[in-house]
Amino acid sequence: MMTNTYTRQLKPITQTDLDRFWGHVDIQGDDDCWDWTRAKTNGYGLFSAGGQLHRVSRFAYQHGDGLYTKRIEGKLRIATTCQNKMCCNPRHMALHSQQEIFDLMKERNQLTVGSKHRMSKLTEADVKHIRARYVKQSETDGCKSIGDDYGVSSWCIRDIITRKTWRHV
Repeated sequence: MMTNTYTRQLKPITQTDLDRFWGHVDIQGDDDCWDWTRAKTNGYGLFSAGGQLHRVSRFAYQHGDGLYTKRIEGKLRIATTCQNKMCCNPRHMALHSQQEIFDLMKERNQLTVGSKHRMSKLTEADVKHIRARYVKQSETDGCKSIGDDYGVSSWCIRDIITRKTWRHV
């Protein structure tokens, strides 16, 4: 069996790409938000350069001072301090780990957890009752029977018991 190992050749970012990028940014004062004026997906600005799509905040952070300025090492992410998904002002951006971004979102009440989530089948009261009811290796109060009673899988119940999910309860 033959597998195709095609990989797309990425091109370097050029000055033309930077000029095109900054041409689509509504640049205001130094401390104001500089909004992206073009393509958006899920509220985030997108820009194509070098053979790939970039989120505009990340691109602006990396290339805010010219061609080859800031590298983003490892799994670090960019978050805007102004909470504007369309902002391209490099002064509004900071590097964070995924956990730090999660903590910031939690502080700002931007997370949808528990019964507030639109796909949730359970409530916080259900979760408390499930944890109180659970008995290890029980026929009537084990993961399978509790899951059947609440219309969820036994794996869902196991994750609730081990606090893999619903940790906030």
